[in-house]
Amino acid sequence: MDVEQTQAKQKNKYRGKLYALTEDSAWQDAGTGHTSIITVKGDNRRLIFRDEQSGEIIHDRPVFSSELYQLQGEGERQTIIVWEDQEQQKDWALSFQDPDGTSEIYDLICNNSEVAESKRLLPLPTIGNLQELGLRLNMVPPSQREPLAGECASQKFISELRESFRTAEDLEDEKELHHIFLIVKGIFLLSNHKLTERYLRDDIYEDVLGMLEFDKTLPPNKRLPHREVIKNNVKYNDVLSFEDASTLDRIHFNYRLQYLKDIVLPRTLDDAAFASLTQMIFTNLSIILNHLEKNTQILDKLLEQVRQQDMQSLLFLQDACRVSRQIPPTQRQVLFDKMVERGLFDALAVYFSGDSNVANGDIDAAGAKLPKEHPARHHAVEVFLLHAQCDPSHLRNFLTREDNEAGRMVLSALIQLMLTEEDQGVQGQIAELIRAVMDPSVLEHRERDGRLDVFYERGAMDEIVAPLQPDVAKPTSPQACFALQLVCEIVAFAIARHGYRGKVYFIRHGLAQQASRLLSAPQRYLQLAAVRVFRAIVGTKDEAYHRYLTKNGLMAPLLKSFEDSLAPPALGSNLLVSSTLELLEFIRLENLKILVEHIVKQHGPLLQRYAAKLQTLEGLLLKYHQNLEYKNFPPEQHEAGGPVDGSSSAGRPGQRRTRSPGREDSAEDDSYFESLDDDSEEQQLTDEGQPSEEQPSPRSAGDGVDGILEEQPAVSGDPAKPEEGGPGSGGLQGLLGGYADEEDEEKAPVAESRDEVAGEESSDASGSAAQVQPDGEAAADAEASSEGAPAPEKSLGHASKRARVSESLED
Repeated sequence: MDVEQTQAKQKNKYRGKLYALTEDSAWQDAGTGHTSIITVKGDNRRLIFRDEQSGEIIHDRPVFSSELYQLQGEGERQTIIVWEDQEQQKDWALSFQDPDGTSEIYDLICNNSEVAESKRLLPLPTIGNLQELGLRLNMVPPSQREPLAGECASQKFISELRESFRTAEDLEDEKELHHIFLIVKGIFLLSNHKLTERYLRDDIYEDVLGMLEFDKTLPPNKRLPHREVIKNNVKYNDVLSFEDASTLDRIHFNYRLQYLKDIVLPRTLDDAAFASLTQMIFTNLSIILNHLEKNTQILDKLLEQVRQQDMQSLLFLQDACRVSRQIPPTQRQVLFDKMVERGLFDALAVYFSGDSNVANGDIDAAGAKLPKEHPARHHAVEVFLLHAQCDPSHLRNFLTREDNEAGRMVLSALIQLMLTEEDQGVQGQIAELIRAVMDPSVLEHRERDGRLDVFYERGAMDEIVAPLQPDVAKPTSPQACFALQLVCEIVAFAIARHGYRGKVYFIRHGLAQQASRLLSAPQRYLQLAAVRVFRAIVGTKDEAYHRYLTKNGLMAPLLKSFEDSLAPPALGSNLLVSSTLELLEFIRLENLKILVEHIVKQHGPLLQRYAAKLQTLEGLLLKYHQNLEYKNFPPEQHEAGGPVDGSSSAGRPGQRRTRSPGREDSAEDDSYFESLDDDSEEQQLTDEGQPSEEQPSPRSAGDGVDGILEEQPAVSGDPAKPEEGGPGSGGLQGLLGGYADEEDEEKAPVAESRDEVAGEESSDASGSAAQVQPDGEAAADAEASSEGAPAPEKSLGHASKRARVSESLED
């Protein structure tokens, strides 16, 4: 019986249809039958096509040059051979049902056996040359990969390799079996998709896995019996009946690819081979899921079985959603949309109701773990999470829609499962799922309020923050502590994303005070969870939140924990100190004045104690003093940062000093300015105390510019400048006398010329002028030089500090 089945299967490999191209360029069906290549009269080969019913020869023509034949098909299923009969000037085509039969016929057509043997790069496998084959296949140049892949995929090579393996296994020849292992490993390392698919086909994959059992680098007790594992231990659960045989074959083939990549050859695969196998797996998964998406009958049947609490169907759905992460996002989105459209969430809601039969009970399904070890709710939670990660809008709509009682029930069940579940992995999945549902960033304002009403108006947030209430006992189990951490993360997320709605709720219920109690918990991760809540509050930059923190003194327990962590034996080398410093650094950089003032005033000694060690604390103190200066001396009133007393400006109230470019503040500058002010004040008092007759007589217009320069030798070329001893000569204006603006320098000569003209006109009109006698001037100069007074300098207007001090001493 087995022989007959084998012969029938071998015969069907070459079954196909023959087509002829008509004059109207249309393919005409010439019949259905079987194809063969025969050799007659020496080397002459002919292509024979016989009718499958009558056995009559429909087509009998010689095999022409291989250049005339083309292999065509869709994707990797190339099942059509097209050629041109040059003698008859007619085109023919053969369409096979089996890709393997197509490739074998094509190889026979294109490769003359004798010519091919002379051009072979590899010898056919025999017991004597297995070692040579193994070495050559494991050291293949890139240029020879494609030719060697073609030779290894030939039916003759495969048949000889299988025969050699059976012989060596019967003889228990470990050496030759290891050489065969190297040959097969080298074949997979060629990274050829067609070659890999050929060696994992149904007809030879068992022998191929058997060849890979004899890895000499592993001890015998560590080697896996791959044939036994695949044949006996692995069981295919036919959850759904796939009517398409090709899809079912692809599912089996994809499993063998994964087994080869993950179990058989994980240590020996190079990057190219690993990438090739991974790409083949992704391609197969895409084809399988695409078939599931387009076949609505199969999808409806699957969800109906899930609704009936069939464990195998739920596992199949979970696997389908898992592997969908490996396909392109657009295709995954289309698949998930189709599932939601067919009622996926309603089917999964059954597992969260009180009458669920498999939620906590025992079930002994073939090939599945017991729910006690792997509850059905866990699978449903993962399906929810995978959909939320792809597109949370569907799940958000299901859980928060007003008229959906099933969604509200599922949301409440998920929250309770997060707080009470013993599996921390499931707790984390539910928390991530809830955050995805609570994220309103992609919603419009009106829709956002409607979705958030479920949490803030209908009690969902009350259920989430219930473990933070003061009347709740302190958690002791790791699961309860982890639930508290997840609750704090959700609260921090809501503070950052929900704006006014979250602010009103959290301030009204005092959640920050309740979270601050975790700072005294012995678990370090609970203390960090509380810091995360504070960081979210500070990160909003909302003064209402900041006043809430300062009014209730919530920074005190945080800084107390911070101080304890800085003390021995911790010495600040922990995550709590780092997170607190990051929080304080954010406050300093953003200059949150309410918090800066509160922290420095209430906890100044702590900051000063560790300011030398921690730069953040020193910067926070500096920021506080800068804010005080800013408050006392507003920049719109004091551009230089601080006011100057009006009396110090020598008759110019309200005028500030400005420094020349490039000069820096120093103690010498300050003392110098003070000396200038003192000189100005003393000179003013002296001038006011002299009798009126000793005052210099007013000059007439005829004195001109020469007279002004003679009386004011220290002022160079600027008649608009005041006298050195007069009001306004002190301060920075006297120091910068020589730094006249270009506009002032242009105006000065014009003023001089006007004074001269005015003087001449005045002398002509009055007939007399009051002039300074040259002899008197020379006598005054001689007297000044005898007393050691410095000669006047026509400089840029800078007066030496030493000269100024000597003048003040003389006065």
